[in-house]
Amino acid sequence: MNKNYYRILWGCLAVVVIAGGIYYFAGRNRNTEPSTTPPQTTEQARHQTQTAHQVIVNNTPALEEAVAQREAEILEEVQQQAAVVPEQQQKPLETAEVEKKQNTEENVTQQQNTEQASIFENEPLFAMPLAGNIVMDYSADHAIYDATLDQYRTNDHISIGAKKGEAVKASEDGTVESIKTDDERGITVVINHDNGWQTTYSQLQEDVVVKEGDKVKKGQEIGFVAEPTKYSVALGEHVDFSIAKDGIKVDPKSNVSE
Repeated sequence: MNKNYYRILWGCLAVVVIAGGIYYFAGRNRNTEPSTTPPQTTEQARHQTQTAHQVIVNNTPALEEAVAQREAEILEEVQQQAAVVPEQQQKPLETAEVEKKQNTEENVTQQQNTEQASIFENEPLFAMPLAGNIVMDYSADHAIYDATLDQYRTNDHISIGAKKGEAVKASEDGTVESIKTDDERGITVVINHDNGWQTTYSQLQEDVVVKEGDKVKKGQEIGFVAEPTKYSVALGEHVDFSIAKDGIKVDPKSNVSE
């Protein structure tokens, strides 16, 4: 019995020893297997660290310096260009547009004045047929209010306020073309002048002092102020006066002397 016990004990110990040896040698073999990547030396690791450090430290400031330098160059170019641009071109766009519009309007006005001066050069210079305020103005290009008719309309003459019986005079030398009567304008005298000019005087009394074909002088009496017709009664007593060139009515105020 004792011999069998010791045999079993020694058998168990042998199994333990064998198993332990197998485990030990298996672990050693795993640790001693060659690696596919060669290990880095200390010098190589230090060199790699220095290289990475250099990339971060050196390149970043270089990029910022390049950007700053380029911005400085652009600013210098802009300043140089501004130095040679005329003062007028440096003005704001809105100011330049306003000045351009003003210059255009001035040129147009000057051209119109020049054209008007050339038209009336060596032409008759008319006088008002009598002194008085204009109670209805000339307006051929847009409608104005007519107090008598209570409406807006164009007007091809001026109406000069006056007193009944006041003398009406010829505006320039000429020849009486016609004396006529109508409901709207009353008694009307038409006088022809040189170079296709013509003057017309309306709202006159029946006792005009000229007749058709008469030669008249500037400032000569041709008739007298009458009561206004029903078509202009709201204006009060007045004379309707018009000037025409080659049959086209023009603004009398632009063609009379002071």
